[in-house]
Amino acid sequence: MNLGLKNKIAVITGASAGLGKEIALTLAREGASVAICGRRQKDLEQTAMEIKKETQAKVLAFAGDMTQAEDVTLFIKRVIDEWNTVHILVNNVGQATRGCLDSLSPNNWQQTFEVNIMSAVLCTNQVTPVMKAQKWGRIINISALSGKEPGEELIASNVVKSGLIGFSKTLSRELALDNILVNCISPGLIDSPQNDRYFSRLEKEEALSRIPLHRFGEPQEFADVVAFLCSQRSSYVTGINLLVDGGASHSL
Repeated sequence: MNLGLKNKIAVITGASAGLGKEIALTLAREGASVAICGRRQKDLEQTAMEIKKETQAKVLAFAGDMTQAEDVTLFIKRVIDEWNTVHILVNNVGQATRGCLDSLSPNNWQQTFEVNIMSAVLCTNQVTPVMKAQKWGRIINISALSGKEPGEELIASNVVKSGLIGFSKTLSRELALDNILVNCISPGLIDSPQNDRYFSRLEKEEALSRIPLHRFGEPQEFADVVAFLCSQRSSYVTGINLLVDGGASHSL
């Protein structure tokens, strides 16, 4: 299937490693030019080199913090200066904050909110004017299964991940007449470095029993779903929260 992504300009945040890197690679394989950002300069440069080598795609790399308005403005300005427009935004920056209510400080809550929601809000604000002008856009927000079914000892993450789903749904209605489609994708346990950091081996083994497919997802499987929702082929899909979780969710 031709996804119609050739020559599209895609911005992927949090893309120096893990799922963000896989998303950028997948979009580049489909012919898109990709702008990636992350806070670790060395990892970012390595990822950009790998994408260029494998796909021959145009890659722009920017080291910055997407919770900081100044960095976001500079990043998107660089993309538009280089390529004149933005067609696709994938808000992939995020973190899981472990802890129950009585163990989290106000700073823990604030940081979780800024990383998971404000980064998406800031980036979206920067790209929507150009998307409106061209009457075409795709915005994908990466949430988590815990935004739909709360995880244990993840109260702050549960709250903000569900907030990101609400942001996506509301925004999809605001931007529909501009032909800007906004969707949310919520991964379950994907075999990625991020999950290795947040979950112990024992926790991951226990989680397998709750996944009907009895395995963790592969980063490429997740990135393929993102690519579809970024594409021309998803032209009548907006406002959804799509679970990519191997059937782990119990709700309808």
